[in-house]
Amino acid sequence: MSTQDATSHDDKSFNILVNTRPKKVPGPSVAFELVLELAGFETTGQDLSLYDVEWRHGNDAGTLALGESVGVRNGMRFDAGKSNRS
Repeated sequence: MSTQDATSHDDKSFNILVNTRPKKVPGPSVAFELVLELAGFETTGQDLSLYDVEWRHGNDAGTLALGESVGVRNGMRFDAGKSNRS
């Protein structure tokens, strides 16, 4: 394996959907905060606990909370938005 091959493997990026929009992210995981930024939300100085992030890939699904991340796979779908909790 050449040095170039090793570098491209370590720098693998993944194609995901955030609120139905295609995005490319570095792996191996994606964080709650990054999903909000990719969805177009301004996160600086905001109370991020007022946002929800849900993900799904095939039969797997879950939610992310502030400070959490999930292992990313090509084709994962993320839905991010303001929470309806008061």
